[in-house]
Amino acid sequence: MPVFDLATADADSAWSADICVVGAGMAGLFLAQHLARRGVRVVVVESGGRHFDEATHALNAMDTGSGPYARAMTNHYRGLGGTSSKWAGRTIPISDFELGPREHIGLPGWPIAAPELRTYEAEVQRLFGLGSGSFEEDALDGRDGAKLFPRGDPDFTCRWAKWPAFRRSNVATLFAGDLRRRQGPAVWLNATVTGFSLDREAGRVRTVEAGNFTGRHLSVTADEFVFAAGTIETTRLLQWLHACSDDHAFQHSSALGRFFQDHLSLQVGTVTRRNPAITNRLFAYRFSGAMRRSPHLELTPAAQAGDGAAGAFAYLTMDLGSSALARLKQTVHSLQQRRLAMAAAAGLAVHVPLIAKTAYWRLARGQLYMPPDVVLRLHLCIEQLPDASNRMRLGEKRDGLGLPIAVLDWAPKPIDEHTLRSAMARLESYWRRSGFAALCPLDWSPFRNEPELSAHAEDYAHPSGSTRMGTGPRDSVLDPELRCHGIANVSVASASAFPSSGSANPSLTVMALALRLADRLARARRQ
Repeated sequence: MPVFDLATADADSAWSADICVVGAGMAGLFLAQHLARRGVRVVVVESGGRHFDEATHALNAMDTGSGPYARAMTNHYRGLGGTSSKWAGRTIPISDFELGPREHIGLPGWPIAAPELRTYEAEVQRLFGLGSGSFEEDALDGRDGAKLFPRGDPDFTCRWAKWPAFRRSNVATLFAGDLRRRQGPAVWLNATVTGFSLDREAGRVRTVEAGNFTGRHLSVTADEFVFAAGTIETTRLLQWLHACSDDHAFQHSSALGRFFQDHLSLQVGTVTRRNPAITNRLFAYRFSGAMRRSPHLELTPAAQAGDGAAGAFAYLTMDLGSSALARLKQTVHSLQQRRLAMAAAAGLAVHVPLIAKTAYWRLARGQLYMPPDVVLRLHLCIEQLPDASNRMRLGEKRDGLGLPIAVLDWAPKPIDEHTLRSAMARLESYWRRSGFAALCPLDWSPFRNEPELSAHAEDYAHPSGSTRMGTGPRDSVLDPELRCHGIANVSVASASAFPSSGSANPSLTVMALALRLADRLARARRQ
């Protein structure tokens, strides 16, 4: 089906479908194309358009009061492709250990068996062209011939994240063919859900109502509805649905909006590149075709259990600054954009030695070359444990389309401070024991000895947990099939369903859950 735009429509529109999906980001488009390929009529309703729009982005605003949450307006984008249109593309699964029960911190396991989730993660990898290579420490065998990384360390294990090729990282590009097919999902852009028509006796949603700043309206009637608008917006819409039902929809669940969690991030030091070639071999991206791999140092199960702490991971980033690599990238970008072509082409000659060395590292070593003036920074992220007092709720203020703005009551808790201290201490020990302290010593951030590390941490734009799945409505919003306990025909495909966040970026798990939900909905249509 073609992609429609409510902002340029000549009139209001009313559609019907088997399934209506709210959100055209990673989870929403994955789910919609999977269903459409099975003959299910799908309509996707997306708040944003094809390009960034400031007024639409402003709908993400939250009231955080005096709280420290800073990422409501960053790393969350409305539009075709959602956050994947800006996404760096780092994918890694939550470990089996962190999906299971962790008695040392009082966490039950996820209500999904890890092998089932792995099946869907493999499908996501296939669609993104990520191959079947291991994410675990055994991936070192083909990437660390000099055995610079330790194996079997008691504190950190070196897992390996995968990054899709740039051309495959945006799901809107990945599924462009499906969006053009006559049998593909119909997508309405610039259509923000603002209301609902309810069948109160049956406890079901009949129709979602959407609008935009032009005054045009869209209504979609469907048998099933899936909210896939990201953690914050999905939670806000379900709370608005609850309010529209006179507080009946989720009356038996006290969990809606609660247990909001994020990863907490600290920049803990800067790598001293005493030997630039060694630091390059250790930490630069590895390539497998167009796919990149990067080290992901994850706190081991034994370390977590021994300290009574949650999960944590460390990774390195490149700060290009005004380095030679940054100047080369700027020159190449100018040529690609056909801007200042003559000057850029002349400037390219200056970079011939760097280009040659970059080509050598890529072809001979399968790695990115980082010139000595590229700064490497070490970051530590911890898993924030679910806490009912960290919550979202609807406030009195309204956004530009008349919906209540979400209010977030959120802060790190004592257990989060404990996990930060545990992970920091073990990271220092790991750096010494591995020999990295001799090869590439760290200039540690001065705050590591201060009494409150969490005061220096920031949220990592990985919100989750506020429509968590579980086995009953008392302490969860969704059942293990991602169906709302209180509303039979409403499901959720979002990190908001996570009972806990683990030591991994959420994207791979979110997309795997979306495919799993699509299978469940498709089976139900056949029965």
